[in-house]
Amino acid sequence: MPKAKSSKLRVLVKATIYLCVAWLLGFGLYFIQLPKNSAKDERVDAIVVLTGGAGRLEEGLALLEHGAAKRMLISGVNPVVKSDELSALTGTEQALFNCCVDLGKAALNTEGNALETAEWTLENKVSTLILVTADYHMPRTLILFEAAMPDVMIIAHPVSGEWPLLFLAKEYSKYIVTLVRHAAYS
Repeated sequence: MPKAKSSKLRVLVKATIYLCVAWLLGFGLYFIQLPKNSAKDERVDAIVVLTGGAGRLEEGLALLEHGAAKRMLISGVNPVVKSDELSALTGTEQALFNCCVDLGKAALNTEGNALETAEWTLENKVSTLILVTADYHMPRTLILFEAAMPDVMIIAHPVSGEWPLLFLAKEYSKYIVTLVRHAAYS
């Protein structure tokens, strides 16, 4: 093999190894720094719950019942789901859904959740909110929500769980892409 090709191959292998090591170190830091704080004693204008994971809806409803806010948006609800189904599923009185819960059915992903919530906060004159999603999902979600709603104070309320390592690795990779994309367009 010619010397120039061998040198380029060595540089490529080293760069790949460095990137892998950087990714692994970053993943370790991401994992140990997953948010743990709770917003149980906060009082805000609204609560926003993102669908897609166990315990999120129940946490949001518990905050609403506890008086953390007077209104709640559930973002990313399947268009065919009705509030009475969610009431039955969670064991929550339908009256709470009728008075205080809005179902956002437009979002298909986390970026869509941020845009749907931004529109809802404008319509409802929300300046402070508690954001409920899974702990592993919170870092990326906060980037997207803060970009979509720079004038809204967002308080994280992560829902903890036991997540498979590969699942966390996938979310960490999405987080890195979101960080880079946000840095490039800010």
